[in-house]
Amino acid sequence: MAEDISYIRRWLKKGISKDGLTLDLSNKNIRNPEALELAENMSVPDLEILFLHTNRIKDIGLEEFAESELFESLKELWLYENLIGNDGAKALAESSKLGGLRYLSLYTNRIGDAGAVALAQSPTLKNLETLDLSFNRIGDAGAVALAESTQLQNLKVLHLDANRIGFESMTALSQAPGLKSLTTLNMMYNKIDPQGLQLMQDSTRLQNLKAVKTDLLVADD
Repeated sequence: MAEDISYIRRWLKKGISKDGLTLDLSNKNIRNPEALELAENMSVPDLEILFLHTNRIKDIGLEEFAESELFESLKELWLYENLIGNDGAKALAESSKLGGLRYLSLYTNRIGDAGAVALAQSPTLKNLETLDLSFNRIGDAGAVALAESTQLQNLKVLHLDANRIGFESMTALSQAPGLKSLTTLNMMYNKIDPQGLQLMQDSTRLQNLKAVKTDLLVADD
């Protein structure tokens, strides 16, 4: 007997907005098996906003989603509070479906340098305007790649709070040579390096942004 996937119809009926542009699949305890079934069996034409946050999605599950029809027309993708690591981030970066994505939320996952580098180098994400990578495991290599990205030319808002960012990345982010459209940079609760913080406070580039949030540099530092 075929496996019962009637729950997919129930989730779709309950989660879809009246205009059919937004689908809420958050807080469904979605794991790899459910991710595979959803990727294979759910299609919502012209879907623009997808909430998949606060689930149990791991890299394998996200790899299935990344090439599914469900992702094809998305402008916003909310994936915070899952179990996504570097391979999941790479799957997003290499997806052929996310060329129209404008907003990507990945905070509170397990993404490290390799995942951040993949996102920074992704031609697929060239239209991204907001990227939230707060509360992950990104160190200097990943943050430098983001600061120097030649692909994220349209990125306006970058969240890097609560990662493992130190002096090298602070130096790169004080100039952000690749992020030509950047207007907002948030990077609180990282490795406090007084010299790096001073570079950021003195940066003409950052002073010209709309908003910058870093850890505070105090006199005793």
